[in-house]
Amino acid sequence: MIRIIPGEWRGRYPRLIDEMHKLRRNVFHERLKWQVTVINRWEIDGYDALDPLYVLALDETERVVGGLRLLPTTGFNMLNDTFPQLLPDGARIHSPLIWESSRFTVRMTGDGRLDGPTIGRATAELGMALNEIGKAAALTHVVTVYDRAMHRMLARVGCAGEPLGPPQMIGGVETYAVLYEVGDEWDARVRSLAGVNQISFEPAIVETMRTRFAI
Repeated sequence: MIRIIPGEWRGRYPRLIDEMHKLRRNVFHERLKWQVTVINRWEIDGYDALDPLYVLALDETERVVGGLRLLPTTGFNMLNDTFPQLLPDGARIHSPLIWESSRFTVRMTGDGRLDGPTIGRATAELGMALNEIGKAAALTHVVTVYDRAMHRMLARVGCAGEPLGPPQMIGGVETYAVLYEVGDEWDARVRSLAGVNQISFEPAIVETMRTRFAI
């Protein structure tokens, strides 16, 4: 199941927000050993203060098993303002039709990897939800940053994004900036790989998000 939480609503969902930040700490700080900020057992950064849109995958007990966050590229975002070296010739991604997805993560015990010709349910639901949000907000693309290992796994199952430039070494990790086109092809590919026909979604919140970002 997918739960969508606008950042300014985080106080309505304290347990889910707590689980999300702790999952990010487990993945990025403890497992991947990235140089991220951990405060009171949470992985958190300045972009969380911008009230992003959080997209969470929940299991049957409504525990967080995956998540990502979305920010419009017309404001501050990780690619333009933290990793600009990933864009060629000093370019910036700045469009009301393109949002940035960041801090994508899934729980290792439930859906922590892509394996062979399929992808796990939480990964698939997040991908499908991201595409649905993009369509609801009239986006053309979603941009994101991920490392070489993720790019290799996604490429193996035909779900890698279009690199915006050559990979760069960041914090000792080969890193890509990639672009995904919003649309039916993305959705169909993810559904076929995961064997997932539908997701439980909250369209009313999508409309709230659409109004909030004035799309």
